[in-house]
Amino acid sequence: MTEQIQSHPKSFEVTKWFGPQTANVMLPDDALKALINMTDNIIKDKKSESHGKSLAGVIDKELRVYKSDMDKAGVDQLLESCVKSYVVHCAKQHHMFKEHYVFESSINSAWVVSQYANEYNPIHNHTGCEISGVIYLKVPNVKGRRNLESKKGKMDSDGDITFVYCTASQRNQDIFEKGLVQITPSPGVMLMFPSYLGHTVYPFIGEGERRCIAFNANYRIVEPAGEGKPSNIIAGNLTGVKNHYFYYGEKPNE
Repeated sequence: MTEQIQSHPKSFEVTKWFGPQTANVMLPDDALKALINMTDNIIKDKKSESHGKSLAGVIDKELRVYKSDMDKAGVDQLLESCVKSYVVHCAKQHHMFKEHYVFESSINSAWVVSQYANEYNPIHNHTGCEISGVIYLKVPNVKGRRNLESKKGKMDSDGDITFVYCTASQRNQDIFEKGLVQITPSPGVMLMFPSYLGHTVYPFIGEGERRCIAFNANYRIVEPAGEGKPSNIIAGNLTGVKNHYFYYGEKPNE
């Protein structure tokens, strides 16, 4: 038998060539409290506008949130900065970051999702944006309520959100990629992800409110004009970041 080479590789790196990058943020306690108070007022206000007709959810209370609501609650700048940080981080990971680039981002729509027993969100993605996100505010303990003998020891999906990228990667307990990611929400958690990423929210039974704020955002990375050269859009929304959505308008009851 030939003697085997014992020297080690000069380099060994495992990288992520494919698949979307997502963000998992834990908001500070004061921001969580402010968002709960803000949504309490929106839910109590009989003049609050439903956003349900524009959404996939089988949920009764899906109410519009305006930028003025966020500003009044004192969380507007925090949320916008989180979105921009997500964009910058992803740009760095994909080697699309240079110090002179201009990074623009803006939330363009948001709504409260006040979910109760048997309500759910079928699998869907979001349009009219590049980024989507969700902020969890209230989460009841819904695990184990069904108490099915045949399902003991298996994952309980009630109230969870599942992201679906590629179901084929789940075959044979594939170690190379996760095509399905299931997350049990908790108050204060903020998730951000590409708007095209399919996701679904499972129903639950029994008492309690599962409350969150869902939102969409645009972004654009621009290389400023050099001497004798026009500005160049590197990535993102080609038509501009700030579009004309209800979010920027004046609330009808104000």
